[in-house]
Amino acid sequence: MPVSREVSRHVCRGVHRADGGDLRPVRPDPTRGGTAVTQNIIGLVLAVGIAIYLVAALLYPERF
Repeated sequence: MPVSREVSRHVCRGVHRADGGDLRPVRPDPTRGGTAVTQNIIGLVLAVGIAIYLVAALLYPERF
């Protein structure tokens, strides 16, 4: 059953067709992307620190 053009317009609002020749709109604030990277780095540092602590506690339990 073919989908009418009216129905297909409302299925994916904001998504451009590949053959339409449209470009994606610019993000509202492109400088905001640094916060996610900073949070990922902080999380990585904490995870590595906890892993080192757990390995040290496993190897030298009398010190903990």
